[in-house]
Order: sequence, then C-alpha cells, then structure tokens
Amino acid sequence: MINSFPTNTRERLFGLLERFRARAQPGPFEADWVHTMDGGKHGTHVVFGAMIHGNEFGSLPAVVRLVEALRDGQLRFGGRVTVFIGNPNAARENQRFLEADLNRVFLPSDQTTHEHRRAQALMPILDTADVFVDFHQTILETRQPFYINPWHTNGWHWARALASAQVWVTRDPRLQFSASARCSDEYVVQRGQTGLTVELSQKGFSEQAERICWRTMCTALECADAIAAGTNGIRNIAIGKPDLHFLTTTHSEAFASPAHHLKPGLVNFQPVVAGETLHRDGTPTLRVPSAGVLLFPKYPPRDKDGALSPRPKDIYRLVTPLSAHPTELWPDPDDG
Repeated sequence: MINSFPTNTRERLFGLLERFRARAQPGPFEADWVHTMDGGKHGTHVVFGAMIHGNEFGSLPAVVRLVEALRDGQLRFGGRVTVFIGNPNAARENQRFLEADLNRVFLPSDQTTHEHRRAQALMPILDTADVFVDFHQTILETRQPFYINPWHTNGWHWARALASAQVWVTRDPRLQFSASARCSDEYVVQRGQTGLTVELSQKGFSEQAERICWRTMCTALECADAIAAGTNGIRNIAIGKPDLHFLTTTHSEAFASPAHHLKPGLVNFQPVVAGETLHRDGTPTLRVPSAGVLLFPKYPPRDKDGALSPRPKDIYRLVTPLSAHPTELWPDPDDG
C-alpha cells in the first residue's frame, strides 16, 4: 500500500504521539496537541510547529524530548514556549494530509475540512508568536537541510543565529505564494513577526532530523532569553554567525501531461547544467533551461496511462543563486 509504513516505524510514531499527548499542557489555548509553558520572566513567545504535514514526522522525537525536558525542569526558558503537532490524524495514516494541505490554509475560512478546522484552531497560537519555527521534511532525499521562506530581514537574523541550515531558498517578499493559500510561516510574517520553515531531511525518522530540530529549538530559546536579558537584539547575536547562501526559484517546470516522467534517482539539491535532460526514456522531453540545482522533483503515483490525477502543478523546480544579497535586493528601511 502507498501509505503503509514498517511496523517498527508505526510503533515508534504512535508511541511518541502518546508521550506527547500524555505530557502536553495547552495552557490558554483551546487547540489539542499543544504544549505551552510560561517561565514568567519575560514576555517573548517562541512557537515551534511539527508535522503540519502528517508524514513528515522526523521532528517528533526532538519535540517530545523538549516537552519532557521543560516539564521535568532539565531545560528552562524565561518566556513562553509553545509546541504543537500540526496534523497527527494524517500522521497515523502516513499521509501528508487527509482532505486539504494544512500548510496552505492558514487564512480565514469557513470550510469544514479536517485541515481547515485544524488551521483555525492553531491560528490563535500563531497570533501571539514573536518567533515561529516550523519543521518540515522533503519527500525525496535532500543533500542538505535548508530554510525556505519569503525574505524578511528579521527572519534572516534569526535564521543566521539558529544556524539550522547553511542555505535559504527565498523570494521577493512582495510575491505572495497564492492569493487563496497561506503557509504557517507566511501567516506569522504577515503579522509583522518572525516565521521560518526548516526542511530538516528526507521525511521519516532520522538522526539528522532529530539533531537539527533539537539544536534549533534549544538555540531559539537561548537567543530569546539572551535578548530579554539585555543583548541588543537578534541582529547582534546573528553577526557572530556565518551568513547564509541565498537561492531562489528561477524556473518551475509545469507537469504538462500525465505522460511526463522524470528519470529515476533525482534528489533535492542535485546540480544540473543548462540543456541537461531530465526525462525518462520514452517520455516527453524535459530539458533544464539553465544551470542550478533541483528542488522538489516529483514522482507521483502512476498507472498505465501515466501520472494519476490530481497531478502536482510542477514536476520540478530549478533554484539558482540570487543576483545579490537579499538586503540589497529588498532592503528594510528599519534595519539600517
């Protein structure tokens, strides 16, 4: 079955979900699968999101570890920290979502799908977030972890300070993902706060995903405490860390027909050269327009007639380095 997973993976996933549920304290929030604690020393609210896509559960071991460390007093934070599990129902089915992509519906809506209702329950948490970090994973292998967000200057300082990845795939902040869709990080950024998405690894449990997630959360809490104690803002913390490499999407290849098919073995951040062919033998030509690296190559389920409907909008994306640093392309007058 497409959505089946090994018994040991299922047992570990279900066990971790139950550990989270048993220890979670929602505090003032009405949503379930939420844990929040307030250290009472300063007002900064740091929020971490896990498993907004249900089958991207590699962050869960670190998230459960954080909840237990906070509850047991092994880890302390002076402000408020909230952790939520985005779509545990989809996780139990090893699916990305049940009815609608949760990471596209963080906007006012009266639709009644499971994911629309879940987004409405989580939005009050995001409304109070000063810093939000959302943990995701790629469907296929990725050669490195990466941030993926529209550009915002304060997000750059936080991303640099957290050092979760060395690369940020970004875009002009004036270009909205979609008029009818909104990701969780965009929801927070459009409120004027910091929202970041970290792609940890290929989906599933892995040492890499757990390690990066844990380190990111601990560093975020340390930074928030340091700022509250008198450090002159996240910018001063970020200055001491290496800068990121910035890429942007320069081409999205439309999934033009069910017959289109990528050749086997393509992965995220695989380098390609101009004119390189990416199609499987005997299928319509797919030729790379310029040099860069691949992002989100797609291999959807197929039958004898080709890719099953609904097909993804694009079959791959090509990302290339920005022509200049984002601070030059999209300067923030308040960051002078």
